[in-house]
Amino acid sequence: MLTEKKKPQNKKIQAYRRGIYAEILAGLYLMFTGWRVLAWRWKCPLGEIDLVAKKGKIITFIEVKARQNEQSALDSITAHQWRRISNAADIFMSRQRQYADCSWRFDAIIIVPGKWPKRFKNMWDD
Repeated sequence: MLTEKKKPQNKKIQAYRRGIYAEILAGLYLMFTGWRVLAWRWKCPLGEIDLVAKKGKIITFIEVKARQNEQSALDSITAHQWRRISNAADIFMSRQRQYADCSWRFDAIIIVPGKWPKRFKNMWDD
């Protein structure tokens, strides 16, 4: 009986670790392409943003997904998630007045085993 209860827990732990790994990989990818990561796993009561990055006068709020293929990763991003990310982005920007003159957008970075991270810009408009 104990092993049955541990299996779902182990899957959750593995999924959590895979998510952390994907976010680290996405953050490194951003830094190597000239972006400065402002926040990792930024949370507020209305939602969570995986990564917030800045380059020049652009702020991007990024959802990171790790899946076996690109399409399943893209399909896993729901309208509900985008609403939560959008609400969290509003709060982030209201608290970070030094970025008031920046434009902002919503991107996704997809992590697929054996491939470089792939970025999808302007996935959703606020």
